[in-house]
Amino acid sequence: MKTSTLSWISKLFRYTLFVGAILYFLVYFILVFYRIQYPFELEWMEGGSVDHVGRILSGQKLYVSPSLEFVPFAYPSLYFYLSAAISKVIGIGFTPLRILSFISSLGCFFVIFLMVKRETRSNFSAILASSLFAATFRISGSWFDIARVDSLFLFFLLTALYLIRFNDSLKSYILAGIFISLSFLTKQTALAISLPIMLYCILLGRRCSLSFIGTIIAIVGVSTLLLNYIHDGWYSYYVFGLLKQRHMSINRIVYFWIKDIISPLSVASFAVIFYLFTEFLGSDKKNYLFYLLTLIGMLGGSLVSRSQVGGYSNVLFPAYAIISILFGLAIHTASEMIQAVSENKRKIMEIYIYLVCTIQFVGLAYNPFTQIPTKEDLKAGKEFINTMAQLNGDILVPSHGYLPVLAGKRSYAHAMAVVDVLGSYSPAKAKLIDEIRQEIRKRRFSAIILDAPWFPEVSEKYYSRQGAVFDSPTIFWPVTGLRTRPEWIYVPKRNDTN
Repeated sequence: MKTSTLSWISKLFRYTLFVGAILYFLVYFILVFYRIQYPFELEWMEGGSVDHVGRILSGQKLYVSPSLEFVPFAYPSLYFYLSAAISKVIGIGFTPLRILSFISSLGCFFVIFLMVKRETRSNFSAILASSLFAATFRISGSWFDIARVDSLFLFFLLTALYLIRFNDSLKSYILAGIFISLSFLTKQTALAISLPIMLYCILLGRRCSLSFIGTIIAIVGVSTLLLNYIHDGWYSYYVFGLLKQRHMSINRIVYFWIKDIISPLSVASFAVIFYLFTEFLGSDKKNYLFYLLTLIGMLGGSLVSRSQVGGYSNVLFPAYAIISILFGLAIHTASEMIQAVSENKRKIMEIYIYLVCTIQFVGLAYNPFTQIPTKEDLKAGKEFINTMAQLNGDILVPSHGYLPVLAGKRSYAHAMAVVDVLGSYSPAKAKLIDEIRQEIRKRRFSAIILDAPWFPEVSEKYYSRQGAVFDSPTIFWPVTGLRTRPEWIYVPKRNDTN
């Protein structure tokens, strides 16, 4: 085949790959446009995040003794306080929290782009890397823009990695330590991920490691002591104590490698191995060591979280981010390596590279319409709020405490936060169980609205099921996460029940 023909085909494949990769950004932006102002949950724990922000704005503490009134999620509080700052300007609801997550996700895309661009000086490779991470939107839970902590946590983490990789000054390592600490104050996983990075700094030089590790120890240590003091010891109970109770599953470890990594990212996974192998054979061992240890940290953090019972796809953010970075670096390395061959062979190899990369992107294609709530969902939600507003007294909706707030009532502890406490071995567990049972026995609530049985030994004894919340089996489901919605309305039985 003539060189001119091969060159034309190579350009065609290159542009096709580029356009296909960029489309994932376009789809994501369109999704955000339709999702960001949706007044109900996209994922079943989003409402709990809004409850946390409301509590902050009302001047109450987050970390308190678990009760039916409130139980915090087992996360540090930085995301909630930043969301509260935005909410103070534009009002309480899902939108300010989603704005923070959306901006954080853009930050993640940008830092991934910068890392690959700085390493390769190739816009093309950098865009492919960032686009690959954007393409993992669906397989990582459609989570980038929702009211949860993960995008902010990853943005701080990636920023720290960028500072460590490309700046050797004492100031940069201190700044990197600050960003790791901010990432930890958003989600605890950052501390585990940072351990191999600390090893890299130690191997790199004593001065760098002391500034980086010392900053983390100082900020995490002081913040823990301070927050523990402010919250009477409950901060450590939720942020550290409850994590010890979570159990890992061998089956989920296997699932992580096969279903989460190899199956959806087979081409990218091969690219990661290829890049690390070429770097190992090369002369720049510092570069090899950084990316090897970063890969271990990011994959390890995702693996540990994913292998725990209840670990959802959002915990794959760190794994997918580092794989995307190494994918971009591998594409550039492969392109550089084939420059030494004849022009005809080089064009054929370029076509092959573009083709397999296109296959990777095509393999991540998803139906974006399934991630957008429908008009029927919006209508059903509004009708449900009106129904609750017409009920007298307090309403308990354990899995969606934000819904009564929209009806002019108050929220109570989120079911998932309660489950975390019930999985512990502390005295707080027995106290919480007794309180919930007692309040149900007293028929405190004019209605209890449940997704599934909840303390059935008392709720079904002292309350009777009045009817279904929704007439249709297809409406008002969250578009991601646990598939659950309010199903049944329970009202108090007569007081002659013993």
